[in-house]
Amino acid sequence: MTEFPMMVPMTQAEFWDKMKSVVENVVEAKLTTAPSSNSTLIPEKALLKASEVCTIFQISKPTLYEWLKQNKIASFKIQSRRYFSRQDIEAIIRQDNKISNL
Repeated sequence: MTEFPMMVPMTQAEFWDKMKSVVENVVEAKLTTAPSSNSTLIPEKALLKASEVCTIFQISKPTLYEWLKQNKIASFKIQSRRYFSRQDIEAIIRQDNKISNL
């Protein structure tokens, strides 16, 4: 690590100790308030839009449509819009959790 001049009233070691403490506190706070289940990330409605499903799985829309082509996920259209069943998404998450726990 290179030395650099600091314009704060503390030594470099004190500064990094303080930064470490702040980061640890933020991480601990996030972990204690984090949802215990992925199902809390799913909006409380029966039908989900493609953008909501992408957010849940943290994927792009092209990936979602590739999953549709591969029959990894089911959807249906109402007029020109594509929707996904909340129950189907929860089932995929539960199945994925079972696989990852093996």
